Amino acid sequence: MGATIRDIAEKTGVSITTISQILNGKGSRFSEATRNKVFQTAKELAYKPNFFAKNMVTNRTNTIGMIVPEVTDPFFSQMVKGAEDYLNAHDYMILLCNSSQDSTREDLYVEELLHRAVDGLIIASPNILASNVFTQLESMRKPYILLDRKRHHREEGNIYIDDYEGGYMATEHLVSLGHRKIGIITSDDSFYSVEERLQGYQACLKKHHLPISPDWIMEGDQTMAGGYNATKKLLAATDITALFVTNDQMAVGAYRAALELGITIPDDLSIVGFDDIELAEYMAPTLTTVRQPIYAIGQTAADYLLKAIQNPNEKMANQKMPLELIVRESARKLANKATHK
Repeated sequence: MGATIRDIAEKTGVSITTISQILNGKGSRFSEATRNKVFQTAKELAYKPNFFAKNMVTNRTNTIGMIVPEVTDPFFSQMVKGAEDYLNAHDYMILLCNSSQDSTREDLYVEELLHRAVDGLIIASPNILASNVFTQLESMRKPYILLDRKRHHREEGNIYIDDYEGGYMATEHLVSLGHRKIGIITSDDSFYSVEERLQGYQACLKKHHLPISPDWIMEGDQTMAGGYNATKKLLAATDITALFVTNDQMAVGAYRAALELGITIPDDLSIVGFDDIELAEYMAPTLTTVRQPIYAIGQTAADYLLKAIQNPNEKMANQKMPLELIVRESARKLANKATHK
């Protein structure tokens, strides 16, 4: 059993009340010698305050709930790391929930996190927008941050990127390299961020008076397997010379599909991804992609949430995070040669 305040009192001869006040940061009226004696003894005895007792006093648990749609996705794991590193540095812990993109599970997680008295929540989920949990959070005056939820009409606490801008950026790069037959791998319309990347792609082609063929648009789920299957279908049916893949995990699958079809990247097919997960710069060839500041998004969410906890009456600003095109080896200038078809 761990040491208690009574153990510290017996060893120091200081009263339990005095020790409690010192350890809870309310001991400024006691001498420096007394405070040092208490802290030193607490350290020697490896004393840790009772979590629940402290919560009763401070009305805080120093825990944050975080909900992500898929914790094994490199994008979300990097985002979680950014939030966790920041929170740990400020003596907070994360209770992480993986929803597997199940809206029912998300609602249950929110209820459970509130039951466990988390001090706030960070929510990154495409489905949670359709639930009633926001009303519940606001009725309990529980601060929360929304990640990449630009379409949620909330006036504060949204941290997002401009997916339309990113889709335009990726397509513009391929157009600048001379490509005129540019395909795209998307996902189903429940992922509105990907839908906006598609809109950016279409707007860029329209601006340059280039064809927008429905045959060049292929849908797949946001996994390596999804990218592989969608790319295989697209390359077997079209003569595109370039491909915008709307997330890097799917781009990994696209590489595999091209290899199996005997299509060389970037000689026969140029590819641009989206996100800039860590794997992107280790692929062969290295992947040109639109970078989201994934780790910084997690850090910013944690910073905003702690400020909201400490200053509950202050309004949180929305924060648009920057995008950057990272040019690597997977896209090149279109050569005057026959296509792969």
